[in-house]
Amino acid sequence: MTTLNPHADPQPDPALALRLEQYAVSHRATASPATAAELDRYDIAVVLQAIYEWGGYRYSNASDAIAAAKRSPK
Repeated sequence: MTTLNPHADPQPDPALALRLEQYAVSHRATASPATAAELDRYDIAVVLQAIYEWGGYRYSNASDAIAAAKRSPK
């Protein structure tokens, strides 16, 4: 059984998930018709990913950003 780390893997807000899904659909709609057709043809989805920024660096994993912040001198 896998448990989520509440700091690194917070439970997503369902309303936020819906807004992100709507954003992904609108982002796909802004692609050129040729690009949108190819995305559909190959069943390619727009996937949004959280990026964590701290100290001028970007992290794709919240745990890495937290670890970097903890290593920093106060």
